[in-house]
Amino acid sequence: MAKKAGAERDAAAESCARKKAKVESEARAAASKITVNLDHKLLECSACCSPLAPPLFQCTNGHITCSECRTNAEYSCSLCAEPANTRCDIMERVLGGMTAPCSFREFGCSATIPFTKKLTHEESCLHAPCHCPIPYCRLYANRGQSLSEHIETKHCLVPYGNATAGSLSPVRVSDDEPVRLVFLDARAVFLLVVERSGPSGRAVSVVKLVSEPVKEEKDFKYKIQVHTRAGVLSLSGETQSVGRLMRPYQATASLFVSDAVWSPLDSPVYLEFK
Repeated sequence: MAKKAGAERDAAAESCARKKAKVESEARAAASKITVNLDHKLLECSACCSPLAPPLFQCTNGHITCSECRTNAEYSCSLCAEPANTRCDIMERVLGGMTAPCSFREFGCSATIPFTKKLTHEESCLHAPCHCPIPYCRLYANRGQSLSEHIETKHCLVPYGNATAGSLSPVRVSDDEPVRLVFLDARAVFLLVVERSGPSGRAVSVVKLVSEPVKEEKDFKYKIQVHTRAGVLSLSGETQSVGRLMRPYQATASLFVSDAVWSPLDSPVYLEFK
């Protein structure tokens, strides 16, 4: 029994010693670090302005370029066309020792990540704010929420309509109505977006709302028709699937309708999906 108790005391003492050594090591590492405020432009590629990441190269005039820009410029500097064959080891070492807070800290992300992995982290950060095409909303804290879920929870009064596959379905859009949900049976949900386009018209577009992460789903072909006082305007294409909008909404294609011929009463919108 005495031997067993002695062994347990020795094990406990050894565990405490390891923990103490770890704490002291972390304290020394923290004490050896310095905090420096830099203009973020100093840490960007001279050519594409993206955050620098190894491997890095330098031309004879001192311009630092990323590997992709160097390759695109046929191993020359994109700014001065001088050869960029010198590996910039010092800058790579500096970047390798740098950390930075996530840009979305104000939205709840507390992560501090290596600088060279900052862009990758932020592209998938669950706290990254997302954009909403509804004018009075525009930006919302993501927290993993898709645009479809955001509209369902925050814009439950958005008007909706129904469409039948393979036929033009009328969708009445009022003059000040920016979006409308359109349900295609139980198969898919679309968002009809009507945006101001310059001072004299509006752009009509449609996207397919999908859950996150975006799954391999069937693409639909669409047709938008707007019956105006000047005739029928039409646009056809393949639907763009949207899970989350990490940037302001920008349609891949849209139908421009001039205010001179647009009238909610006289210009019904028709949608067809196949």
